Amino acid sequence: MASNGEAPIRYEHVLCVYPYRRELNDAGFFPPLGLEFIARVVQPFTRRLDVVDLRKEKGSAVDFVKPDTGMVCFSINWDRDRDILLEQIRGVPPGVLTIVGGRHATEDPQRWLADCPGVAAVVRGDGEEAMEEICRGVPFEQITGLSFRRDGRIVHNPNRQPGPVQNDVFPDRRLRKYTYDAILGGARSGIEVDLIASSRGCPFNCSFCSFSRNPWGTKRQWSARSAQSVVAELEQTHARIVGFTDDLFTYDMDRVGQICDLILDRGIRKNYLVNARLEIAQRPDILKKMEQAGFALLMLGIESAHDRTLRSMHKGFDTARIRQYFTVLRQYRMLLHGYFILGNIGESLQDMERILPFARELGLDTIALSTLRASPHSGLDELVAASPGYHMAPGGKIFSDECSVADLRDLRRRLYREFFTPSQLLQVLRKGLRMSWVGLLPGLLLRLPHIAWHLAAHRRRRSKKHTQERAWRHSAAA
Repeated sequence: MASNGEAPIRYEHVLCVYPYRRELNDAGFFPPLGLEFIARVVQPFTRRLDVVDLRKEKGSAVDFVKPDTGMVCFSINWDRDRDILLEQIRGVPPGVLTIVGGRHATEDPQRWLADCPGVAAVVRGDGEEAMEEICRGVPFEQITGLSFRRDGRIVHNPNRQPGPVQNDVFPDRRLRKYTYDAILGGARSGIEVDLIASSRGCPFNCSFCSFSRNPWGTKRQWSARSAQSVVAELEQTHARIVGFTDDLFTYDMDRVGQICDLILDRGIRKNYLVNARLEIAQRPDILKKMEQAGFALLMLGIESAHDRTLRSMHKGFDTARIRQYFTVLRQYRMLLHGYFILGNIGESLQDMERILPFARELGLDTIALSTLRASPHSGLDELVAASPGYHMAPGGKIFSDECSVADLRDLRRRLYREFFTPSQLLQVLRKGLRMSWVGLLPGLLLRLPHIAWHLAAHRRRRSKKHTQERAWRHSAAA
């Protein structure tokens, strides 16, 4: 990757746009990290660079295009609000080099090029290396992982093989114009949150997962930045809570230990949220360091309470081993968050209801329930076709003759209500206080009346929506 001194200035002004208008979920605090990586790569090639998040702005992308803007980059990661995205992209004036990238754009570059005549190219997959080559003026025909227009036709170059992640490439937070606060029921909490990507890829092969593969099916090998690079980035963020976007932060526990040592040596006081595998219970020495360094939440993929399902998923453990691991994990103050999947093939409604007693037995503090969905290259579409009584709805949601999509949604809501009791929430609060979250409380308490009002309004809206959905289903059945 070129340094500032080596890169030729090719643009007076570059605009990087996150074009979504609403949050992906109710949390609402995620910065557009992928776009910020691209901005870091483009930065040496331009005199001025703006990163615009339309969730934080009232205007449209075109409002930020200047007379001397030479390039506009859009990050398209989610399959939602397509009409709004098209409007933003099509609004860029002719003559400005327009590049589109991101996971969702990667899945169907042909469509984005066809629907947006002003788009010069779609960068497929990890975009840093391709964007540097574009900025250096490498001909499009020579850039792997690029789809582009040439002489009235769309050309798809060969896929780019992802290389190792680079220690010197991470977002420059001086370019960030916004703060990202955790949002509770539509109300800002006053707690600033940030994201860091310290590794990419996953070495495991869970059968339901497509995130360890790029959108055209190639396995993304696990590659990590050094502990020194990760902690250097941590020192740049002012946020007290930092989430790691790594598919699996804890794959190399020796590296995790090095990160903890550096955090402790440099006196960095933050709380961290990470994805982890249950096998970390085999390293109590590192778990102790993580607790001391401020790691506050371990997000653990459990997926099912049944051995036959775990075997079919190739998870690498059974329920007995899960219980053994949690005997160790419960000894630490870190919050334990468990992921489970509803609608696993072969599981009845009664099987899925076993999630709650199993979660309580393990001592989980929080849970997340998702419905089984066939993502590109997960292989689940073939499994559904071979499983009598199972079907796939538009968008990839999987359901059965016994449990419809609506039934699974209702089950998910019911299990959440039954799990998150007042005593359960009190348990989470007690652990949070023990993990030195007390420093976050003053700002949160000041905003508590505002948050409570928004939460009440949020519950009223959801209740009204659920009532309307039940009435619609009843009338449709009649």
